[in-house]
Amino acid sequence: MTATILPLISLFLAGIAVGGSFVPRFPSVPVAFIALLLSYFAPSTGITGSLLAFWAVASALATGINFLHPKALTGTSHGHAYVAGGTLTGTIAGLAITAATATLGACLGAFLGALAYMRTPASPRFPVASSQFVQYLAAKGLPDVLTCVMAALVIAAFC
Repeated sequence: MTATILPLISLFLAGIAVGGSFVPRFPSVPVAFIALLLSYFAPSTGITGSLLAFWAVASALATGINFLHPKALTGTSHGHAYVAGGTLTGTIAGLAITAATATLGACLGAFLGALAYMRTPASPRFPVASSQFVQYLAAKGLPDVLTCVMAALVIAAFC
């Protein structure tokens, strides 16, 4: 029974995490890590202990960085859908090649999503080479990148 329920719960949590990455205050990174943790305990997934340890440290760092950013930046929904959508699109495009390129695709997608938002009339119009843009990208893009890549690892583990 454990062999069939763990993959289902893990895939369900990965889906919730990806959907929650479109919501500004939803803790999508810890949910995605729990999905990855459950897939580690599922039989024959290929998720190793070192991979799990890496994503545990990355999740802890991203959650800590998210708490250090001002609430006005992390809690706002301005441009969040652009960054999350770009990250998800980049992850899917990268996952279509290999599981390793999903990370590169997610990073590129987050950058392009933030760049697309900066071109809209509602954006604050930060220059790309400014510290404000980097802070915006770290506050919005880093959690989305980690969430989407961990969800992609969970999906790749069961496919």
